[in-house]
Amino acid sequence: MSEEALSIFKKMNRMYSTVFFALIILLLISSIYVSNLGAILGYDAVLFSYLQAVSIAITAIFLVFAYAWPQAGIKKIPEDALLEDKLHQYHEFINKRLLFIGLAGLFTCLFFVLTADTNLMVVLAIILIFLILSRPTPFKTKADINLSEEEKKALMR
Repeated sequence: MSEEALSIFKKMNRMYSTVFFALIILLLISSIYVSNLGAILGYDAVLFSYLQAVSIAITAIFLVFAYAWPQAGIKKIPEDALLEDKLHQYHEFINKRLLFIGLAGLFTCLFFVLTADTNLMVVLAIILIFLILSRPTPFKTKADINLSEEEKKALMR
């Protein structure tokens, strides 16, 4: 196992940590803004209920795409490829997943700032849980790209 493969794996985990902490910071900034200044839009019950529904729909669509689209590509990674090549391709698909999860969190925070609807913070919590569960661990990576036991153990260093 080359150091390059281990470096790629660590890079994926750093990216996950970066997106996770960016969403936490975005949540804090949104919360502070809303608690100090209130919602950007004036209160309109009908409009706010529509915006909440749109936010939840966008989040659901992004999370489905965040899982389904990259996972379909991951399944096409050839099993007989070198570990470094597998991890390079895996990393590309993981980046796409991170993009969709990050966008879901960004839109949820945007709708929260517009409406000050605290139910959207529950939606953001679900996004963060999804992000945590999709983190590439050696075990998940082994299952996703069919690594051998020794390749998996090398990623656990």
